[in-house]
Amino acid sequence: MIATDSLSGKPIAGAIVSGESEKEAIFLLESMKSWLSPDIKLATIDFSPRLESGLKKVFPGAMLQRCVFHAVQLLTRGLNKELSRVKKQELVDYIDEWKTLRKLTFLLERGGTMSQPFAFKFPQVRLARKVHEQLVRCLSGRDHVEVEKRLNSFLSSDLFLKWSGRKAFLTRHDAMFTKRKLKYSEKGLKYIVPRIHEAFRFAIREARVNLEHLKSDFNKAKYLIMKNPVNMTSQDRKNLRKYLKAFPWLRNYRKILVKFYYQFRLPSSKRGSLSFLEGLINVDSHPWLKSAVKTLIDNEENVFRFQVVSELFPHAKPSKSIKVVNESCNKQVNKLFRTQCGMRTIRNARMRISRLLGCPIIVSPSILNNYK
Repeated sequence: MIATDSLSGKPIAGAIVSGESEKEAIFLLESMKSWLSPDIKLATIDFSPRLESGLKKVFPGAMLQRCVFHAVQLLTRGLNKELSRVKKQELVDYIDEWKTLRKLTFLLERGGTMSQPFAFKFPQVRLARKVHEQLVRCLSGRDHVEVEKRLNSFLSSDLFLKWSGRKAFLTRHDAMFTKRKLKYSEKGLKYIVPRIHEAFRFAIREARVNLEHLKSDFNKAKYLIMKNPVNMTSQDRKNLRKYLKAFPWLRNYRKILVKFYYQFRLPSSKRGSLSFLEGLINVDSHPWLKSAVKTLIDNEENVFRFQVVSELFPHAKPSKSIKVVNESCNKQVNKLFRTQCGMRTIRNARMRISRLLGCPIIVSPSILNNYK
């Protein structure tokens, strides 16, 4: 755990602890009392309830500022989970149903039956299944004249014409008679029937491959949907417009997220409530997103406390660290840990981290007890 000065951004003190529990937070904060001459007036923390509880006990008069970086991270992580859920619901499950239908075609063509009927969720897959069942009926029997008659009648039926895969199917179907010169006869049925079944599987494969391409594009779109507009390039905007045309149901997520980013650029007098974030969730939304929206709305005042810091503390200079917890210290410590082979002793770890950050480092009693 590392505490930094909100104005200078430099580390004040740190502690080697066993975890971010309330007990460990109080241990660090109590020790800081002896190093800081005045009491802390403003503290920037993340959304940890244990750290907040420890801060209120040790520095009850300190004003709380929620870290803006962690506020954005909280929402984007929840939105990432939600978009992954939507991808599975709209694309992955769709692809899996086409694969299941393909396996089912082999079973039905061999005269088998399913132990339990499989209920397909997507209309196009249900329609394709009906088409295949009808094809199996048309191709059953050994009378080539009757088979040809039933099949030609089915190819002009409303059921077949509604099927989105009919063009791909007919491409393979017609090629049998134009390129391969096959003809309906008692002997010709041995070659025609399996090729018609193959033509059907070719058509549903085309549908599945198109969805696979959409799934790949969705992964790229998800990254751009959550990106801050300030950090977007012209190429990013161009790609985002393309993806929103492909996935129009993502527009609502993007619209609300842009509005959320915009709140951090407005003065407190013009900023509205974060209640608009509720437009991101519904009954089926991922629990992480529901929790993130609720947490941000409940902590709205503390998230945007930085907008009134200059009014409350006229002597304080504007500083980015008032809005964002300095994560660079943690990165430096992690890098030191990797290069020093884990810093095998507590004494060695304490000395090296203290020298790296230029601040005192203390060790939690729980660590010392475990070390003994």
